[in-house]
Amino acid sequence: MFIRGKTYEAWAAKALDEECFTQEVENGCHIEVRARERKDGDIEVLLCVYTATGQCVVERTKQLSGAEWTVRDALKRGIDQAERIAGGESGRLPCADAHLHDDD
Repeated sequence: MFIRGKTYEAWAAKALDEECFTQEVENGCHIEVRARERKDGDIEVLLCVYTATGQCVVERTKQLSGAEWTVRDALKRGIDQAERIAGGESGRLPCADAHLHDDD
């Protein structure tokens, strides 16, 4: 179970059709990416990364132009970004180096 933040709660409060991708990456982090078309035609993406214990590392949304993006392409972009964050590209993610630590 994930410890959800206000960004996720705000996303969930709007009932729109969406596409969702979830994955546990090899270091134990979990990624969740959701994309949907807004009523004005733009695309919204929710990007979430959680530690192996469910703690929130990142929850953020991005609005993309519906004239330039499809829901599927926006989802792929979000997945790429989430994988980079979960892999430790930001340099701040402790679960990215889980293989270097002894079990607590």
